[in-house]
Amino acid sequence: MTEPMCSLRDAASVIFNLPNYHVIDTIDLLLGGRRVVVQADRIADGCPECGVVSARVHAWCRQRVKDMPHAGRLELVVGKPRLVCGERACPRKTFIQTTGELPLRARCTTRLRTALLSAVIDQGQPVDQVARDHWVAWWTAQRCVNAAALVLPDVERLHVTQLGIDEHRYRRVRWFRDPDQGGWNRG
Repeated sequence: MTEPMCSLRDAASVIFNLPNYHVIDTIDLLLGGRRVVVQADRIADGCPECGVVSARVHAWCRQRVKDMPHAGRLELVVGKPRLVCGERACPRKTFIQTTGELPLRARCTTRLRTALLSAVIDQGQPVDQVARDHWVAWWTAQRCVNAAALVLPDVERLHVTQLGIDEHRYRRVRWFRDPDQGGWNRG
């Protein structure tokens, strides 16, 4: 008898390819598209207050999040465990598990945010077009760009290597009437 030498994952999880998650259920929606229900592979996390690792589930909640469109419109539902903190002195009794793909209070997967940013920055597409292509609101794509701009280096320390034709003037030319002479002066 031969034994497989690789990890055994179900086919839907391999095709969907969301890191550290496995597919529980898929449903074809009436108006087109699919609903995919996923759950984390490992159910354990550290308490954000005290850091004690817990695997004891208090309750389950389901959250709809946005993800990359796969063969049309996709609705992703994530089953998240609410874990019980094992430390008696900790003021926080329960907490929601977080992962690298879905941080705390995230409404989009990390791979969707990366794809939005790549389409705007690397490919030079407009934000509203990228949002339409990925089935998200334009402000979601704009927030990804804004968050990436916050981690840019300090612009005062960067050296200018090329100066374009429009970068030499920082405001418009204004004309005003001189009350003494009655003529127009440039300001």
